[in-house]
Amino acid sequence: MTSQHMRDLRAVAAGSSRRSFLKASALFGTALAAGPLLTACGGGGSEASSGTKGGTLTFGLDSDVPNLQTPQNQGSASMVLNGVLHRGLVQYDAKGDIVAALAEKFETTDSRTFTFTLRGNLKFHDGSPVTVDDVKASLEWMTDASKTPKLYPATKGIDSVTTEGDNKVIVKLKAPDASFLAFLADVSGAILPKKTLGQQAPTYVGAGPFKFVSYEKGLAFTVEKFAGYYEADKVSLDKIQFKILADQAARDNALLTGTVDAISFVGWNDYDRVKQKSDLVLDATDGPFMYLLFNTAQGPFKDARVRQAVAWAVNRQNVVASALAGQGSPLAGMPIPQSSAFYNAEQADFYKQDVAKAKALLAEAGYPNGFKARMLSSSQYDFHQNTAISVQADLKAIGIELDMNLPDWPTRLQAGSKGQYDIAVYGTVGVCNDPAFLEQILTPAGSQNASFGYDNTELKALLDKAKQAVDEGQRKDLYKQLGTMVLTEAPIVGLAWRSQAYGHKKSVTGFTNIPGFLTFESGYTLAGTAKS
Repeated sequence: MTSQHMRDLRAVAAGSSRRSFLKASALFGTALAAGPLLTACGGGGSEASSGTKGGTLTFGLDSDVPNLQTPQNQGSASMVLNGVLHRGLVQYDAKGDIVAALAEKFETTDSRTFTFTLRGNLKFHDGSPVTVDDVKASLEWMTDASKTPKLYPATKGIDSVTTEGDNKVIVKLKAPDASFLAFLADVSGAILPKKTLGQQAPTYVGAGPFKFVSYEKGLAFTVEKFAGYYEADKVSLDKIQFKILADQAARDNALLTGTVDAISFVGWNDYDRVKQKSDLVLDATDGPFMYLLFNTAQGPFKDARVRQAVAWAVNRQNVVASALAGQGSPLAGMPIPQSSAFYNAEQADFYKQDVAKAKALLAEAGYPNGFKARMLSSSQYDFHQNTAISVQADLKAIGIELDMNLPDWPTRLQAGSKGQYDIAVYGTVGVCNDPAFLEQILTPAGSQNASFGYDNTELKALLDKAKQAVDEGQRKDLYKQLGTMVLTEAPIVGLAWRSQAYGHKKSVTGFTNIPGFLTFESGYTLAGTAKS
C-alpha cells in the first residue's frame, strides 16, 4: 500500500468529506486486499457552541406542518423540525459533508454494500432503544413507492437490508451507487421506531437532539433537549420554540423587532434591512433554482434547436432583478451548485444572451418568422409569475409570442402533469449536492420537475453510469459528458439561482446555513446552536 493510499484512508476514517470517501473507495480494489473500507467513524455533526449553556431559542418558522410525516417531502418547515427531532444513520454537518449520526461508523467495499455499525445505548424519545430492527424497518419503508418516501430515487436501488448481531445493518444495492450516502444523509432518512411506521399520527418520536413537547395548530411547536441523545453534552439549548409565521412580512418584522431570535428565509426585499442592523446576521446561500420546461411530445419545442434558441434568447440577469428582487444569480448552464465536488465552471456559465444566434436557430428549425405558444406559470407566487413575464419579453424579441396561463399553484401542477403547455416556468432544489439528483429533472422519473415527454435513453444511461462509478475522477468525466449533452439537447433551460437566507441575532451562535441545495438541511445545526 502506498503512502498516498494510507493518507486517503486516514482522511476518510477521520470522517472527512464525501470527496475523500469517494477517492478512497476508488483505491480500495488495489490498496486493500482484505477487510472493508472504513468510510467514517466517531462523532456526528454537532459541535459545542461558544454560547451560554441553556435557555430557549425562539425561531420563526415559514410554515405550519399539521401532520409531520418524516419520510415524506413536506416542505422546508418539516425539514427544520425533522432536523431537531430525528437522526438517520448519517447526516450533514455545517460544511455539507456527510458524517456519522446513529451509525458511529459506516463501511463499504464497492459502493454496493454498505455496513453501518450503530452507536451503543441509542434511545428514542419515548425511552425505547434504537435497534437494528428499527433501522431495517425504516429503510425498507423508504423502498416502497406507494408510501411516497422522499428518498425513493435512491432507496429504490436497495436490494436487501439485513442485520448482524445487535449493532450492524448491512444494505446491499442492486447496482453500485456512489450517491447513496448523499441521499441517506437527508433529514427524511431518519430512523423511526418500527412500531410507528405507517401511523397516521405525526412522527414526532425520534432519536434526535430535541424531543417534542407541544403543538398549537397554526401557532407554534415546542421542543426540549433530549437527555438521551448520543451527543447530549454538545447540545446547549434547553428548548426551542418554533413560532409559525407563514406571512413573509410578519416573519421578517419579528426578526427585525427582536420578537424572535432567528427565522427561516428572510424575504428578498428585507435583505438590506437585516444587513443594516448591527445586532442581526443575514446568512444567505444560492439554493433552489428557476428554469424552463418544454412540451417535447408535440409542438415546436419538440425540436432541440427551438429549445436552444430559447436558451440563447433569455436575459437571466433580468430574471434575477425582476423576479427575485436581485437576490440570486444567473443560471446559464448546468444546475449544479458551486459547493458540489462536481461543479464545472465552464458548463455552469455556458449561455450568453445572443438574439441573433437565437433567431438563426429558429430559422434553421423552420420558424424564421417565429410562432405562438402557451406559457404555463402561476400567479400564486410572484416570483413564478414575474419569471414568466421576463421570459415572455425576451422570446417576443425573437418572434415567439407567448399566451400566458397563470393559474393558482394546484391548478398549475395539474396542467403541468398533463402536458398542457408548450413552455413552462418551474423551480426546484436537489435533494443533495451530488448530480445524481439530475435524474429528477432530466428523465420521466422527475414527473413535474421534468419536461413533458422528454425521454432520452442515452442521457439516462449516462446518469446511471455516473451514479455507479466509484472513482470521483471518472464520475466528473461522465458528468462532463452529460453536461455537454444537456447543453446541446436543452431539455431544460436554466434561468436563475434563488438566494435563501436565514436571519438571526448575533447573540445566536452555532447555527449555519448549509451551502447549496443543502440549505434546507440547516436544521441539523440547531443541535450545536447556543444563545449568549
